[in-house]
This record gives sequence, C-alpha cells and structure tokens, in this order.
Amino acid sequence: MKPRILMPVLAALVCVSVPVFTQGGSGAAQPNTLTPQEQQQGWMLLFDGKTLDKWDVTPELAKVWKVADGTIKADMSGAGGTLLTKEEFDNFALRVEFRAHADIISGIMLRNPKRGETPAGGQKPVPGYELQIRDRNPGNYSSGDFLTGSVVNVGKAPHDVKIIPSQWNTIEATVNGDHFTVVFNGRKVVDGRDSRRASGTIGLQLAHPEDVRHANIEFRNLKIRRLKGGATN
Repeated sequence: MKPRILMPVLAALVCVSVPVFTQGGSGAAQPNTLTPQEQQQGWMLLFDGKTLDKWDVTPELAKVWKVADGTIKADMSGAGGTLLTKEEFDNFALRVEFRAHADIISGIMLRNPKRGETPAGGQKPVPGYELQIRDRNPGNYSSGDFLTGSVVNVGKAPHDVKIIPSQWNTIEATVNGDHFTVVFNGRKVVDGRDSRRASGTIGLQLAHPEDVRHANIEFRNLKIRRLKGGATN
C-alpha cells in the first residue's frame, strides 16, 4: 500500500502589517518647520516659508529677494544685493538648503556687519565672512579661487566640491569663537580659524547677476542655533 501524503492545512490567515516610513530632507515633516528634537535643542527658523519678517528688507532688496513657493528666491533680472537678518549672532550653528543653477554667483554671509553699522572713531566696520556658493572663478573677483563650500580667507573647500544643479543642496556651518567648520552635502569641506570679527548678521548674497542672467538660486530651511561656548576650541 502506498504511503499517504499529508498536505499541511492552513487553519488561519495571519496578516502581517508592514510599517511605512516617510522621509524628510532635514528631518522635518514640512519644509521651513522644526522637529520636536530641533526645538528642544534650541534651533530657530530664520524663514517661515511665508514672510521675510526676520530679515532687514530695504526697498532695493525687495526687488532682489522675494518669497515664492515656500522659498526665498533671487530675481536675476536686476541688480544684486545681500539680504541680512535683523538679529546678530556671535557663536552659532547654521543649516541652510539651496537650489541653484550651476553658474550661480552667490554666498552666505557669516557675522556680517549690520546695515548702517558705524564703529567708534568713524572707521569702516570689520568685514564679515563669505561662505561661497560659486563653482567657477571668472578671474576678476577678489575672492579668486575660493569656490563652493569655502569660507573666503579662512578655508578652501576641495575643488571637487560642486553645486548639484537644480537639486536641494545642504550647507551646515558652525562658527564658535575663531573656529569655522563647513559641511556641504554631508561632507566636511572646511575646518579653519579666524578671529577678525566676533559677531554679526547672517546674509544671503546675490553677486554679479549681470554675468549670469540665466542662473537662479532659492533658499529654504534656514535654521540657526546659538552656541554657549565662544572660547577657542
């Protein structure tokens, strides 16, 4: 007699739920917002996606920088200009996302003099620091070969550091005492020191738009956190 083959019988169906994960570029559910963790750590927004309330917007700058689709966007049809925060910062960590054409000539100012700053004695204000967003050296700029990710006269980023065109790039700058570090798209690209200026505003710079009318740049997720240190580290 042939052996009987017993087939397994499924008595019950077991449903397994699969978790669904959502992604957010900087950990926030929506652009220009803070996560609960960022709030606990003391981060604050420099842009809410709707207004320029935290920026010193002169009539001239209102023609250069506009709010569009949840970003601070540059108008390349006119003159350039630097948009400065109303508040000043001494030691801080700064996070910024930008999207730009590869030919853009732009930058982020760190510890920049406040508009109208007049030091005692009538001297010129000590200049701030320029964190470059510019992939090429046209040969006639004083900042020369300090290209994207570099802090002019403080530290040069490697020459293979480039803007990813038409995508969101991230910059994280930490300025504490005389110590400057820059992380660009997750890669540490600058670690330098300079002590000429201890405090100032944050700025968004649009330089020489007449050279690149076809280019563009927009910023979002501008976040800053004050640091308690300040001593050389």
